[in-house]
Amino acid sequence: MPRHITVDTKLVALLGYPLKQSVSYLIQNQVYEELGLDYYYFPVELPRKEQLECVIHGFRQMNFAGFAVTKPYKECVLPYLDRLDDTAKKVGACNTVVMRDGQLVGYNTDGVGSVRSLEVERGFCARGKRIFSYGAGGAARAVLFQLASQEAKQITIAALDGMAQRLAEDLNRCYPGLCQGVDMSQRDILVQETAKADLVLNLTGLGMAPHLNETPADSTWLRPGQLCYDAIYNPEKTRFLEDAEAAGCQTLNGLGMVIYQGLAQIELWTGVRADPEIMYHALHTTL
Repeated sequence: MPRHITVDTKLVALLGYPLKQSVSYLIQNQVYEELGLDYYYFPVELPRKEQLECVIHGFRQMNFAGFAVTKPYKECVLPYLDRLDDTAKKVGACNTVVMRDGQLVGYNTDGVGSVRSLEVERGFCARGKRIFSYGAGGAARAVLFQLASQEAKQITIAALDGMAQRLAEDLNRCYPGLCQGVDMSQRDILVQETAKADLVLNLTGLGMAPHLNETPADSTWLRPGQLCYDAIYNPEKTRFLEDAEAAGCQTLNGLGMVIYQGLAQIELWTGVRADPEIMYHALHTTL
C-alpha cells in the first residue's frame, strides 16, 4: 500500500454493500506495492443503488484507473457505463470497470476467476459434467456462462422469484438445451438434481455476514464424491462447505476466485500481468 497518495496516484474503488467482509482491496494494495505501482484501492459502501449515478459521475472527474463492483450492483451499474466488452455484455453483469480514453468500459472477471480456481486447485474440468447452482445473481451469471462455454453437459439453476428461469433462458439462447431453472420451493427437484450433480455451487451469498450459518442446501441432498464450491471466502468455511465436508464431498471456497479474478483486474487497470504467487502471498499475509 503506498505511504502517500499524490496527484499522480491512480485510484481504484470497490463499490458494493456490505463491504466489511471484503479483503480484496487490501490484497491488491499489497500487490501494487510489491510491483512498484502507484495505485491505491479502497472500499466505498453504497447502501442504496440510487447512489451509484452520483458516485460514478464523481469518478469520471478524478484520477481513477477504474473501479470494481460487487453485490448487489453488478447488474445495476450497467446503465452508467459507456460500453461493455463481449463477456460482460453476454453475462449481463459487470464486476470491473476501466477508465479508457475518457470512457468507462465494463468487464467481467468473475467467471474466469472462479473456473480457473476450480481447475488449478481441484483439477475440475466442466466438459461433460452436470452442474447445479444455488443462486442466479450477477456472480452466478458470470460463473455459469464460463462453465457453459467449456461444454458442460447440464446446468441446473435454483433461485427465488423466477430468477433461475430467466438466467436459464439467457444461457439457453447461447447454449440451446443446456440449462433448466428451478424455484427454491420445488423441493423434490432440488433433491434430485443436487444429488445428480458433479459440481454443486453456492452463489447465493448465504453464509456470509449478515447471513452467517445459513445455507441454501439441506446437507442430506449432497452425496460423497461431489465437488462443492462456495464463492464466499470470508468466513473461510461456510455452513454449506461444513455440511459438504460432513457428507464426504470435496470442497473449495472463493479465495482462489479472489486471486485469479484479481489478477485479471490488475492487468486491466494497470496493463501489468502479475505473478499469481504475489497474489497468494498478499492474500495469506492479509488473512
